[in-house]
Amino acid sequence: MPQNTNRIIPLQGVLNFRDMGGYTTHCGKLVKRNLFFRSANLAKMTPQDQQKLNKLGIKTIFDYRDDHEAENQPTPPIDGVQNIRVPAKGAAPFKMPGATKSQKVNFDFYKQIDTDMFAQFYAQMPFNNPSFQRLMQLVKDENNLGLLHHCAVGKDRTGVGGALILLALNVPRETIMQDYLLTNNLLTPMIIQIEQKLKVAYPDADLTMFHEIMSANEKFLNAVFHEIDTRYESDADFLHDQFAISKQLRGELQAKYLE
Repeated sequence: MPQNTNRIIPLQGVLNFRDMGGYTTHCGKLVKRNLFFRSANLAKMTPQDQQKLNKLGIKTIFDYRDDHEAENQPTPPIDGVQNIRVPAKGAAPFKMPGATKSQKVNFDFYKQIDTDMFAQFYAQMPFNNPSFQRLMQLVKDENNLGLLHHCAVGKDRTGVGGALILLALNVPRETIMQDYLLTNNLLTPMIIQIEQKLKVAYPDADLTMFHEIMSANEKFLNAVFHEIDTRYESDADFLHDQFAISKQLRGELQAKYLE
């Protein structure tokens, strides 16, 4: 798809890293490059990766992960870059898959959840969530940019956060979905690795749900849009109520971050 050209940035130790710029808005303008980035966790970032992040002008890293995830896979400190972590999972009664080294915990997760439950997890995330409220507060101040936001694999919590940023910038939902689905092209090596470990630990297991949950599924992000439409008359009302982004402020952000 033309809008996805050249947004993927290969790093040695970080998966699913890409620039969220270049997308066309409803009014025909483009989201500027080198402002907003998204990725999987940064724990295996190499010195060369850190240099690339510095060259990209990243000033702020925003981490959606829970405490145990950050402890298991800590983000290396980067000079001159602020690292802010506010867990985004909310009240969901499970640990995120892949967030622990225990294959039993991962396998138990895939046994207890289905796609309907995971869609509901998505649907509740954007509302009254301190993590996304903090994210959008950072977005309001251009001095915090470039902003890199991430979770464990850069799919679920990062997918919702990315949708909120692009929604505020007047990017169509169909384009936001394209950005979300790009993850499926970038996580294949990690999914294969986890699948192999699960097969060794549980050779007779049905891994259908593993693949369903590890995929960026239109059903999941559509659950977010459906919930917004159920609760609010417009995206503008949603952004104003949840993130104090008024019509005037939204226009100001678009004036700064679009070209």
